[in-house]
Amino acid sequence: MMKKIFILFFAITFVLNAQNNNADKILSVVKSKFEKINDYKCDVNVKVDFDFIKMPDTKAVIYFKKPDKVKMESKGFAMLPKQGINFSPMQLLEGDFNTLYIRQEKLGNYTTDVIKIIPNSDSSNVIMTTLWIDNGQSLIRKIETIAKKAGTIKIELNYAVNQILPLPETAKFYFNFGEMSMPMNPMQQDNNDNKTKGRVPQEMKGSVTITYSNYEINKGLPDSLFKDDSKKDDSKKTDKKKK
Repeated sequence: MMKKIFILFFAITFVLNAQNNNADKILSVVKSKFEKINDYKCDVNVKVDFDFIKMPDTKAVIYFKKPDKVKMESKGFAMLPKQGINFSPMQLLEGDFNTLYIRQEKLGNYTTDVIKIIPNSDSSNVIMTTLWIDNGQSLIRKIETIAKKAGTIKIELNYAVNQILPLPETAKFYFNFGEMSMPMNPMQQDNNDNKTKGRVPQEMKGSVTITYSNYEINKGLPDSLFKDDSKKDDSKKTDKKKK
């Protein structure tokens, strides 16, 4: 009996280790493709689709330099998710975490490997991330992140035909912040009399679609491009006061 239990335990351990090793190998290939990107500049168009937010499409320019320098320029306010400013799995694959290979799954026309990433640290804001990785091109096709504060965020990614480097052509972010108490009349003001009256629970759902274009990759962007302009202005004001 003990021998059978030992064999079963060994078999389960072997399978789990094999799955984890497979997941690590797949993620390693994904990371290696991103490591070829030293810097880039691109134009983006941002489309916001929330029931409680009405705003026109906005345009912006994004600059990125490895490992984590990011800058965005926009003439107006651009509601751009943090992940959309710098899409990189390096952010997902930092720190101490466990990986688990789940299964192969058909996603549209693509066959993907589904991998879960679970942080070991209790201080991490992310509870779990699931990746759908195109096993033919090693491109991330879909991401689902469960966060402690931001709820569930899903990202669907599309790439140009014959894409070599893993930079998306479009990324659609789906947000679900759970239910919040909203006034039946959006124009009503909260006061002591109506804080609990005339309010209904509404699901805070919506999406942001980002279209990336005109990529300029590995052109050697200078570090000076990423210096905080506000700090420059503050330093100038300080110098004037000293004089």
